[in-house]
Amino acid sequence: MNIKQRDEEVCPDEEEKDERMKSIYKYRIPSTRCSLRLPKDATILSFQTQNGVLVVWAIIDTFEEITEERNFRLLGTGRPIPEDVELNYIGTTQQSIEPPLVWHLFEERKK
Repeated sequence: MNIKQRDEEVCPDEEEKDERMKSIYKYRIPSTRCSLRLPKDATILSFQTQNGVLVVWAIIDTFEEITEERNFRLLGTGRPIPEDVELNYIGTTQQSIEPPLVWHLFEERKK
């Protein structure tokens, strides 16, 4: 399994060129409500802060042509949890800025 940032070009080895391949990609979480277009059936592995930036890592099929929009909510500690949408918990991370923040990431459930 390879680890790549989503905006990097994927160049599999010559022998793997025609084979389906799973890889781990990194995606930025840019705001408290965001949508990411991910390859179909991507699996979110982790939510963390990397160099001050909020990111998730996901296992994807690098040859999957079908993508799906997935919606995420980022909630700070002590903030209200919306009741108008069902949420799946992804993870929690701390952001070392002044003042330090703790973020909790949720994915909106499909209805």
